[in-house]
Amino acid sequence: MSKSSFTDALLDDHASLWSRMLEHPFLRETRDGDIDTSTFQTWLRQDYIFVEAAIPFVGQLIARAPDPELRSALANIPPSLEEELDLFEERAEALGVSIDDVEPGLTNHAYVQFLQSSAYRESFAAAFTVYWAAEKAYHESWKVVRPGLGDDHPWEPFVDNWAGEEFGQLVGFLESQVEALAERAGPHELDQMRRMFEMTVKYEIAFWEMAYNGPSWPGLDE
Repeated sequence: MSKSSFTDALLDDHASLWSRMLEHPFLRETRDGDIDTSTFQTWLRQDYIFVEAAIPFVGQLIARAPDPELRSALANIPPSLEEELDLFEERAEALGVSIDDVEPGLTNHAYVQFLQSSAYRESFAAAFTVYWAAEKAYHESWKVVRPGLGDDHPWEPFVDNWAGEEFGQLVGFLESQVEALAERAGPHELDQMRRMFEMTVKYEIAFWEMAYNGPSWPGLDE
């Protein structure tokens, strides 16, 4: 019997969390066309500023990459994130949604701080695991939505971006690098990578929850 890969083991060990993420009402209702328009707009506004924050996170990964080949490959990612920002801006304009001066909700703020903290304080392998986990989560999440939206749906460009083949290839590349990093990691670093994967999935669930229920900070509602 073949040995399970490190990333397969991560997904198996956290299968209940992963399923909870993919079964979140935000995704189901977006797929089925039942999502409230204002709820989807909350996601759009919050995710726009999250992608902005992801660019310096990836920049730090590039700076810390352990070999020139990986550094060169990662250098292609910030321009693709800039293209994602362009997509957000184009869709926001088409949908009449303002993305100017968006304030991050509590969950979004915490997730961004988690990204930056992992980039600067964790090992490279652990921080890279965060990046793979986040992109894997988005690829699989938007694949849940894809069957319900037609090509002419105003939200379809988002689905096409993250559920499509090109993004899937990026996720596959990141996954192969996590496997290579795990092969070189000792027991302590492997535990770090597992912990960062679990935390990332929890944040992804919390992000859907924030998009679904609103981005307010506790105790500040009038």
